[in-house]
Amino acid sequence: MRFLKNKLAVITVIIALILVITVAFTAKGRTRPTAFESIIGTAVTPVQKVLFKTGELFKNTFNTLFEFRSMKAENEALKEEIAKLREENRKLYQMALENNRLRALLEYKEANPQYEYIGASITGKDPGNWFDIFTIDKGSKHGIEVNDSVITGQGLVGRIIEVGSNYSKVMSIIDERSSVSIVVNRTRDTGIVSGSVDSDLVAIMPLESDIVKGDDIITSDFSTFEEGLYIGKVESVEKQERKLQKLVRIKTSVDFKRLEEVFVIRKADEVD
Repeated sequence: MRFLKNKLAVITVIIALILVITVAFTAKGRTRPTAFESIIGTAVTPVQKVLFKTGELFKNTFNTLFEFRSMKAENEALKEEIAKLREENRKLYQMALENNRLRALLEYKEANPQYEYIGASITGKDPGNWFDIFTIDKGSKHGIEVNDSVITGQGLVGRIIEVGSNYSKVMSIIDERSSVSIVVNRTRDTGIVSGSVDSDLVAIMPLESDIVKGDDIITSDFSTFEEGLYIGKVESVEKQERKLQKLVRIKTSVDFKRLEEVFVIRKADEVD
């Protein structure tokens, strides 16, 4: 047992001397290693290579994970910012549309001082895409009466058919039950325009009437509506010689899919 201990001590001393000698030779600036150093270097180099590559792999993996987490956090922040900007843009767009609608109403009001105007917002409509019958938030306590005309800044919308104290119902001119006495602004030819199933306006005019595509159509003084309210433009004219008439289709100036605010109007001298 003592022999083994002494042998281990001797081996330890020998290895220490070898290392000291190796360091001493290396420190003298030699350009060529000894045979022993070559053997040691040859044996150690593959291990060093594996350890170095393993260390680099762990280092790169750690850096990649750190960068991925940073990019993920940055991506989430950008998504939130984009969502906020989209919502702000949507609000600004809606405000711009509302401003345009209100500006058109105001300009119409200023250009037609002969009327009394009651501004109203649409609060409901019958099922469907078009505003055939709809409800507004003003009624008798605001001075509204049955048969009052309803307009926007673009033109005629319809007339009041029912009045409550704080609401009213409007039948639009595109409703099948609606009929309006009209005048061709250019020629002063008269006729009757009605709503239709496909939400167009259809007028029956005398065969001899001088009406062409593009003519402006307004309400006549024979109508239940106020005189001279703009309805729209002639889109097509079809001669029906057997019936001695012309079938006229009119494109309304009002967008009946996007109504939000309207004016109820009455002649100023009719208001108490």
